[in-house]
Amino acid sequence: MSVYVGLFACTLMLYLLSVSSGIRGHAILCVFIGLLVSEASSQAADNLEEEVLFLKLRIDLWKNNYRQMCEHFSNLTLNCSAPVINCKCPNKWLHVGDQCFFLSTDRQNWNDSIDKCKEIGGHLAILTTREQHEAVEKEGRRIGGLYTNYWIGLSDIESEGEWKWVDKSDLKNPFWNVQKSEPDNNLSGGAEGEDCAVVDSFYQNWFDVPCSFSYPRICQMDAISLV
Repeated sequence: MSVYVGLFACTLMLYLLSVSSGIRGHAILCVFIGLLVSEASSQAADNLEEEVLFLKLRIDLWKNNYRQMCEHFSNLTLNCSAPVINCKCPNKWLHVGDQCFFLSTDRQNWNDSIDKCKEIGGHLAILTTREQHEAVEKEGRRIGGLYTNYWIGLSDIESEGEWKWVDKSDLKNPFWNVQKSEPDNNLSGGAEGEDCAVVDSFYQNWFDVPCSFSYPRICQMDAISLV
């Protein structure tokens, strides 16, 4: 309100000056209206920005409350016959986008790792984004294991050089360690060559290795949407 009072005072002063100098009053009125419109537009923009920030905050609070309610309900199902629900990812799984990831600490070969992931309702990981690799790196550090290499669901077992994921989809966004010319199908590990892939969680890139080697694994499943 004080802004408008100031504008009115300035306009009145201009009007008094116009009387003494012969300037038409409607010109002063136009100046006043222009100042009012400019100030009103500025305040409207500020109010809109504040409303957007407020709504974002409310949405975040609702999402957090919903997660807490889901987790509380899931805990209650352990002691009653209520239907079991998952809020996003199972306990101890990483939530990255619309996917869940689990890093094991025990070591198996590639084929056995596929079975182990299936036993817990998932599949060997299909890592397609840098965000997923960064999450895997952080989890690897948290686990604190001595090994940084983990099996992922990528191989060229069916046809040498044609790398495919465990869901039979083609490799479109590779993260090979190009500095070491990976994949190189080195025969030092055995006559079968290197037909399966591991991710070096520290450097976030891939190596091809013999499928018979033993490594910990990364399992993956779809996250349940909070809708």
